[in-house]
Amino acid sequence: MRLDGSLWPIQRQRRAYCMKSIFARNKQGILRESARRSLILKHLPFYYHIHLSMPCNQRCIMCKPDGKHPKETLPFDEFVAFFENIKPFAEHITLIGGETLIYPWIGEVIDLLAQHEIAVTINTNATMLNKDLVTKLLRLHELNLKCSIDAATPATYFKIRGTDVFHRVAANLTQFSSASRDKPNMKQILVYVVMRENLAEVLPFIEFAKALNPHRIEFHPVRHVTDWQVTNKTGWFFDGREQSCEFFQDEYNSVMKEAAAACTKEGISYETILI
Repeated sequence: MRLDGSLWPIQRQRRAYCMKSIFARNKQGILRESARRSLILKHLPFYYHIHLSMPCNQRCIMCKPDGKHPKETLPFDEFVAFFENIKPFAEHITLIGGETLIYPWIGEVIDLLAQHEIAVTINTNATMLNKDLVTKLLRLHELNLKCSIDAATPATYFKIRGTDVFHRVAANLTQFSSASRDKPNMKQILVYVVMRENLAEVLPFIEFAKALNPHRIEFHPVRHVTDWQVTNKTGWFFDGREQSCEFFQDEYNSVMKEAAAACTKEGISYETILI
């Protein structure tokens, strides 16, 4: 150790090697225990979902259309304490909300995670994806930015998500795409929740997404909400019997096959679910 308390380069290399060795042994151990279906695990997980906060800034028809999201928020010091315990073993951390990017300390969380070789997934509606935040995100070791959009036009976006910010979201995604274009570890994943109301926009959405150079598009069907009748104060009334994909199964499956073909043609990875 140097006089100023810092480590010599060879000491830093040895410490890094030891940490990687601990991580590898832990991962191998928990995979063995999982394969054996052990009821008691002696090793720590290496993949974590962390719910930072419950509040959201949208009124999505398939989530909380009344906008009454719970107010609970994880204190930043509790996040830091938890992270200190898991960082020797964590390989991948997924941050979720509410809306993840309105978490009061999201910048500090990203700065902390950027100091470690950890893959990070962030679920977001991209409404708050500003230039400063993009700059911070690009410092992460690896990022999967999962952005929910659900529409190819402002009118349908407003109906489903309850806020009239389609163009702002498109601009934010374009900004991230441009900034991350030469960074293969920075992946933008677009999420499209399919229902009757937006089925006709699935193929136009793929055309819209091309310019964003997404790593993948995920299509998730609305299902099993037959008794759900709600409004999100946009003037649209959501009737589960009309919107659930199982009630127009053949048409839905046909569009999903077309979507798969369109994504393949454009060289875009995709995830579709046939029902």
